Amino acid sequence: MRVGFRILIFKDGKRLYKDDLQGDGVFERALRYIAEFKYLEATKWLLICEDSLEKYLLLSLTNLALCQREQAMEFMLEAKKFSKRYEINFAIEKPLSREIIAVDRLEVSLIDSLLACQRQEGALQ
Repeated sequence: MRVGFRILIFKDGKRLYKDDLQGDGVFERALRYIAEFKYLEATKWLLICEDSLEKYLLLSLTNLALCQREQAMEFMLEAKKFSKRYEINFAIEKPLSREIIAVDRLEVSLIDSLLACQRQEGALQ
């Protein structure tokens, strides 16, 4: 499945990979799937996680990566209701340019600019 961008996970400035995410909790399992770029599977696990800013931010990002703007917008609005719970940060990597953009919150302008880049780079079919 083609995605518009990759979601990267960081802790203390270090990028985390699948092997770094070995916890047995639901959220850790979702993070492992994100690290593997398996966004549909990650979404399933995120939906049953406890509410937090990170949960809804990741749900928004995964839906956006899969070009689901409406769902991404809904999760973005929900994220604004919660505070940060985990000591992790996220970034997105654009596929062709390899540009990395830190994401600590989503705004409509970022969502629209990401979708515009996906169209230009041919990620949308």
